[in-house]
Amino acid sequence: MNTTETSLHELASEDGVVRERARKKLVASRGHEVVHALISELVDPRKRVRWEAAKALAEIGDPVAALPLVHAMTDDDDEVAWLAAEGVASLGDPGLMAVLSGITRDCDSLEYCKVAHHSLKEFRKIGKHDAIIKKVMLALEGFEPKMSAPIAAYKALQELKVGVVKG
Repeated sequence: MNTTETSLHELASEDGVVRERARKKLVASRGHEVVHALISELVDPRKRVRWEAAKALAEIGDPVAALPLVHAMTDDDDEVAWLAAEGVASLGDPGLMAVLSGITRDCDSLEYCKVAHHSLKEFRKIGKHDAIIKKVMLALEGFEPKMSAPIAAYKALQELKVGVVKG
């Protein structure tokens, strides 16, 4: 078993110190192989493994993880979903595009709408594309977010793609 495999195995440890040490090793080694291995761990049946994988991917900051983290925002465990929402926000523009795309597809659940709103709040802290993000957040806060948010997110994606709004 190589170092990456050992660290991935240790993400499932009952011992939080062992898990944290393993995550830090994975983050330090970065690389294509590590990112893809962590993406695979986002669907592990054990919550602690999914949580550690989301945390590590956020810390690595590779845009390849944007869509998998958005998918993890639908996790049955709130802690994993919210951590994934924060993690995707750490990816900048690729993360924003992924979250907006996710809103167009997955907003049939009010729980997902809340997680997406949390992610957009994290994006607003960055201060880029504020006007675009605000419109989508307002739709998520509205009376029928399952209906209005996908439309607002689609329009936001179009604006970002053509560069109409400057953050």
